[in-house]
Amino acid sequence: MSFIEDEKILKQILNSIINSTAGVKYAIIIDNSGISVLSQSKFRINKDEASVEKIGAIGGAVLMAGEEQGQILGYGNIHLQITEYERGILFSMKIGKGTLCIATDLNVNIGFIRAIIKKWGPKLEKVLNSYLEVDQELIKEELKGLFNSSDTITF
Repeated sequence: MSFIEDEKILKQILNSIINSTAGVKYAIIIDNSGISVLSQSKFRINKDEASVEKIGAIGGAVLMAGEEQGQILGYGNIHLQITEYERGILFSMKIGKGTLCIATDLNVNIGFIRAIIKKWGPKLEKVLNSYLEVDQELIKEELKGLFNSSDTITF
């Protein structure tokens, strides 16, 4: 698939997740470096609230910390992390070269959200890996063009 097709599929999946049930606020995909790749939201974020990028980056960092903790305890790889706060829940799942974070209200059915994540996780992983791979190849080609020896100025 092409970069544009991959992005379209990722957006469609995030849209499906957001519209799957009441109480889902944000669905965010971040890459392994913590940078938000794509996001979908039902609500506009107020200036006083954290940005979607921050939500995703912190969610990814918390997932990585939980993964390390599981390794230390001998529990193996993390499948899904659920963090319950006073006014909401954050679900985080590793999806190949990235992380899916879903922020919800407290009143969501946790089992249903888990099922949604398990349903879309493998498809997101496949498309995201392709999407990020294309991006890396584009960057490599652009860098090669920048450092092309025929463009070198000699004195």
